[in-house]
Amino acid sequence: MAVRIVRTLAPADYERRGAVGLIVPGVGATVTRAAALASLERGEVVHALLGGTPHGKVLLRPANVDGTLLTFYVALPPPQRTPNHTRYGIAAVGCGLHGLLTSTSTRLPGLVSIADVAHAARHGTCRIAPLGTNADPHAASTLRSLDRRIVHVHDARGWALVGVLATVAVLALVGGPGVLACAAAVIASLILSAAGVESFWPLVLGVPLLTIAFAAAGLSRRLVPPLVVVALVVILVILVVDTRVNSLAVLGARPDGGGRFYGITNQLETLLLAPVLAAAAAGGLLWFAGVGALALVTVGWSHAGADGGGLLVYAIALGVLALHLRNIRLTPVRLALLGAATVAATLALVGLDAAFGGSSHVTHAVDTGPGSLLGDLGRRLHLSYLSVTSSWGKAVEFALGVGFIALVGLRFRRGPTVDAIVVGLVVSFLVNDTPVDVAFLGALGCWALVRWESVDSRAMRRAPAVLFASCAALLALAGCGSKGTTKAAPVTVVGTLAQAAPGKGIFNANGCNGCHTYAPASATGKIGPDLDKLASYAKGANQPLPKFTHESIVNPNAYVEKGYPKGVMPSFKQLPESDVNALVDFLTKPQG
Repeated sequence: MAVRIVRTLAPADYERRGAVGLIVPGVGATVTRAAALASLERGEVVHALLGGTPHGKVLLRPANVDGTLLTFYVALPPPQRTPNHTRYGIAAVGCGLHGLLTSTSTRLPGLVSIADVAHAARHGTCRIAPLGTNADPHAASTLRSLDRRIVHVHDARGWALVGVLATVAVLALVGGPGVLACAAAVIASLILSAAGVESFWPLVLGVPLLTIAFAAAGLSRRLVPPLVVVALVVILVILVVDTRVNSLAVLGARPDGGGRFYGITNQLETLLLAPVLAAAAAGGLLWFAGVGALALVTVGWSHAGADGGGLLVYAIALGVLALHLRNIRLTPVRLALLGAATVAATLALVGLDAAFGGSSHVTHAVDTGPGSLLGDLGRRLHLSYLSVTSSWGKAVEFALGVGFIALVGLRFRRGPTVDAIVVGLVVSFLVNDTPVDVAFLGALGCWALVRWESVDSRAMRRAPAVLFASCAALLALAGCGSKGTTKAAPVTVVGTLAQAAPGKGIFNANGCNGCHTYAPASATGKIGPDLDKLASYAKGANQPLPKFTHESIVNPNAYVEKGYPKGVMPSFKQLPESDVNALVDFLTKPQG
């Protein structure tokens, strides 16, 4: 068996002689011929920001002669540093091999990492694991289509992401659609990929437009948990059954750069964190357990791609959320204990995955012991630093994202899900190596959850076409009442409410009508207790009705009606005392 380096390699020249594919020569934004050759010889790759050149044990030396059983022909990049967006030909001739080369490290038929070659050639036999072959009588044509699609997705990725950011930010103004839009964007990207869409404008415009259409289902908050579950199930099935759909999606893996060929990337992990937390918090214990377990499997299961950092982020964010829902105050000691418990649980999950036949870089890292894990963590932190400081543009993006996350953590009135995502993002900065993605997508998730916890949900019941027109239109509709005003006269509307019942306007303006049923306000919400039964709740708590109502507004966790979880209703103690008293009067004496 031999490995020969050739100047150029057109798959069409080799498809009748053997199996052909495209090779990714490195990891990161750039690559050199010397670094690619070192990776070829040693069977490992090093990120371009870390130098790009591995220095481990040499496993093979390329030769200028053909092997007796099998010969690998490989083309390499030019000597100078070039963008790592070009794939080069590879062919395996001999042993009766034909069709497309496959690889367990890419899971994308026709695409091979340069690190695979040394491990395949060192066997000295016709066994070429981790490589393999798929029958394809038109292998060269398939590779041309694959290469063209990867190029087109690469060109559209940045602008499609900008469209998603703008769309989710606007939809977040009405609460439910913003949270659901984070998951809807991922589903939209997968649908376009499954349909084979690869043109620039259909990708750039298609993802935001489909996101808006799918997020319209989030107009009813009670539908958000089941819809998030459906989204996670769809993503998990795609990752397990045909990961190519995700690998070639505009928001999916990034096979062009060689860093992540399949599975949940840091970008997807961060984008999905907000809807997972919202769904887990909104539906009680069963929803929390179901959504949490499904999210951990989707992120951490080897057969789906296994993102070890993401598994840790989701586990600790869900842990923080669980403490909040149990009304347990976060302290440094409790956070430390939660972190230790999360690490132990994560290692147990990875061990269980390995015991049932799972194999990934995560299971391998755990198998090699704590030294390997700590070394990997150090490398990720170093890579994160280099990524942020590689250009002023990335530094600005990172600073803006982190600044907004810090603003949310320090200045905004936070609820359970916002606290959970902030803690999860802090962990993500430590264990993942794409800090810029985590920063701006994490800021987007924080914004969506802030709005989810605070917005007047009346807006969610309006027609999606009106809701999504513009921020101004959204805010105007949210304040126009429920009868469909045709002339904009907000002062007149507010004045009329004040004359009829001051508390009714406050009740509606703070979104109470979206969570509670209360006939005097024409409210039909189903998330919280039925306020038409408020007198019976006060009797059950052995308190006078006005005192019980006042306490439930400013300290909602003091007494929680049976069947409803703690921590869901936010405190309104920030309201002026006059507003609180008006609310109490409206709820106990609805005539005003």
